[in-house]
Amino acid sequence: MTAWEVPMEFTCHTTHDHKALTAMARAIRKTVRAKRSRQICVYAWIIIGLLLVSLWLSWGRVWQTVLHCAVIAALLLLHWKEDSINAYFAKRKALPGTDFADTTFYADYYLTKTAAAESKWPYDKILALAETRNHLVFVLGRNHALAVEKATLEGGSISEFYRFLEEKSGRSIQN
Repeated sequence: MTAWEVPMEFTCHTTHDHKALTAMARAIRKTVRAKRSRQICVYAWIIIGLLLVSLWLSWGRVWQTVLHCAVIAALLLLHWKEDSINAYFAKRKALPGTDFADTTFYADYYLTKTAAAESKWPYDKILALAETRNHLVFVLGRNHALAVEKATLEGGSISEFYRFLEEKSGRSIQN
């Protein structure tokens, strides 16, 4: 087989740290869970609005005021740190040996190897592709994603890799 007949092969190493898990949680929330996420956000803002009205009406009653302020602060914190909180719980539920992953992309499938397991996936199982500053995220379901560190890409340039993935998966990469 000559050099031009060898299929293009990309490889990446990923550390599943808090930053990568947060990127996966955000990509899932912004793609396959987008509608549900918007609904929950609207409900949260309605509750905050009602609490603000209640806070105004109960002004002067110290314990009610403190309680309303605490609930408002908690809702705002949950909204602000939603992806980070999801990443924390994903890390706690992760199987031992899945802290690091090596992914190799072949013409018909990609292969992910961890200390715990080896998974072979066809490109048509990718529901969405999302890009963050440091990662490319493959959304595989409502609760599953794979993050790939862009800095560890070998086998070609980032733009070649993106074209390869868009062609194989039939999906465009979202920012």
